[in-house]
Amino acid sequence: MAYHEPVATMTRLGPAGAVIDLATADTAATAEAYARLLGGSESTPSSVGNGSIRWHETNANDTHRVLFGVADRVVAERLLDRRGLPHDEPVAIIDDTGFVEAGDGDIEAIDHLVFTAQSRDHALAIFGACLDLDFRLDREIGDGARQLFFRAADLVVEVVTGSTQATGDPQPCALWGVAWRSRDAAVTHRRLADRGVPTSEVRTGRKPGTRLFTVRDRALATRTVVIETDPRHAE
Repeated sequence: MAYHEPVATMTRLGPAGAVIDLATADTAATAEAYARLLGGSESTPSSVGNGSIRWHETNANDTHRVLFGVADRVVAERLLDRRGLPHDEPVAIIDDTGFVEAGDGDIEAIDHLVFTAQSRDHALAIFGACLDLDFRLDREIGDGARQLFFRAADLVVEVVTGSTQATGDPQPCALWGVAWRSRDAAVTHRRLADRGVPTSEVRTGRKPGTRLFTVRDRALATRTVVIETDPRHAE
């Protein structure tokens, strides 16, 4: 009689898209800042393509959070509970029904999110083992620090870690900044300048085929850049 190995099945989260929930001391100023950056109403969260931004008033123990969209939240929550995602990490899940198609504006989506984490193992545990993001690249950037890159559909998550020799109790990771994808960086730069938003000059990015600039509006509540990628260099 032929012997057949048991077929292993794996439940995957398959996250796609993200809701950025910002803690801010001035919700009115933050609403105005995102209306200038992304367009839309100052009274409601803004959605563009794979991402949505919302805000709430901060308190002493508050922090930014990123909620990754999943197709079946109930199943995903059970899976994350079994995998032991710590509740003090600034990541969670949300139904993916709130995301929209890219509109006609010059900013079309989130290009990538940047997090910091204590160590490489910490980053892999949170974004790889728990959230099931696709781990794409790991490289050393000097002084014991590393860059790890994960992907959730068309959204990239970059995690910058400290030394893997760090000791002591693990610390929660943190959202460090957001990069928004523009169809044309020069067009977005000019639009923001016309609205009085302070920015850097448009510059060539480290990744081939990219141009970017920094948005220096403190009311955005997190570090913010706008990036354009030549389609010929897109993954």
